[in-house]
Amino acid sequence: MLGFYTLSIMKTLCIMWGDLMKQRGLFKTIFGGTPKTTMSDATSYNIYSLLNSFQTTFYNNTGNAWDMDVVRSAVDAYCRNFAKLKAKHTRAGKTGKSKIERLLNYRPNSQMEAYSFYYKVAANLKLTNNAFIYPEFSPSGELLNFWPLMSDKIGLLEKKGQLYLKFMFKTGKIKVVPYESVIHMRGHFFNHDIFGSKNTALLPALETAGAINNGVSNFAKMINSIRGILSAKVTSKDEDLAKARDKFVENNFKISSNGSGIIVTDNKMDYTSINEKSTPISKEHLAYVKNAIYDYFGVNEAIVQNKFDENQWNAFYEGAIEPVSIQMSQCFTNILFTENERNYGNEITFEANRLQYASNTTKISIVEKLAPLGVLRKNAILEIFNMAPLPDEEGEKVIQSLNWINADKADEYQTKDKEATPPPKEDEVDPPDETDEETDDEGGVENGDE
Repeated sequence: MLGFYTLSIMKTLCIMWGDLMKQRGLFKTIFGGTPKTTMSDATSYNIYSLLNSFQTTFYNNTGNAWDMDVVRSAVDAYCRNFAKLKAKHTRAGKTGKSKIERLLNYRPNSQMEAYSFYYKVAANLKLTNNAFIYPEFSPSGELLNFWPLMSDKIGLLEKKGQLYLKFMFKTGKIKVVPYESVIHMRGHFFNHDIFGSKNTALLPALETAGAINNGVSNFAKMINSIRGILSAKVTSKDEDLAKARDKFVENNFKISSNGSGIIVTDNKMDYTSINEKSTPISKEHLAYVKNAIYDYFGVNEAIVQNKFDENQWNAFYEGAIEPVSIQMSQCFTNILFTENERNYGNEITFEANRLQYASNTTKISIVEKLAPLGVLRKNAILEIFNMAPLPDEEGEKVIQSLNWINADKADEYQTKDKEATPPPKEDEVDPPDETDEETDDEGGVENGDE
């Protein structure tokens, strides 16, 4: 009897464990459906026709670009700075952080924090010129997660006049989703109607960089294995030269036979030691290839090596980070909100605190000029100087100088001031002196008249 209950418990545990293992799949975690479309589903879609191409399937083939040190350093420099962006959900007449803003700034999905999420989005965009983000909703319509999607192949399908994306992953799983439900960011968007262009323009620089890396590696192996050159003063056969070399090595480079460290030659041989281990590739050639790759990804050596100053960072942000953040803001806003919601002021924006990279002199100057106008909160000032915010509501207070006044109050202030001030008194005239009446011939009364 005990064995029967034991078997029942073991069977139940195995079933529960099997169900748990099924739930652990990332595909089901994201999409919550079957891994593959059925044949009936597949035949219900048509190939989406394009204007300028018959190629409706996009292949994400980056080759070995990510495995090259110079490419990875360039892409990493861009991504780690792009990942500093913060999301803001603007809503008309409402304050505080919405759920969308909290998701985007802290934990976009159950597998990633915000930094990793934005890093992966930027890496996909730079290496494939396409970044796909899938918003996951509950059956009731509640937003749950944002998932960055990396697919081996992406096909374009059509059904009842609507565009669909067919994601084909390396594991063989397939998912078809409406295009209007996916956040799609594109780079180098020119020669394809839907997808960003491939990085074929980078191939010559990558091939040159690969050849240089292989050449340097092979030369390093060769030069490290050669200690010197042993020259024969007389013409000898190859066999005699080989014997002379072996004998020279045996007598001079083996510790067991030469404990003194002194090399001895006769007048038949000259030995020249090779101490220079530098590569035959010029520094100018190496710098040219590196800068070509850096330029393509929108970075430079100062950004890659974290040696940038205030002006260099501002130029990098405005030229490389800000344009993509504007695109991402528009993509998120268009997908997450209806036209009516956008009309009411709902908008997602991504921005970085550029003042964190400014010098202390610049920070102090900005605070001195803006704080008197009443446009800075206390916590905003502390954030500029990388200081902790004040507790409770104290940090949300806005400070302002009394030397400034609201423009709407200016007329009211001047009117009240004019009404409160009494009009100036007229100058009092002294009464005429009685002793002067008899001698006043101008307008006075003549003597003897009544």
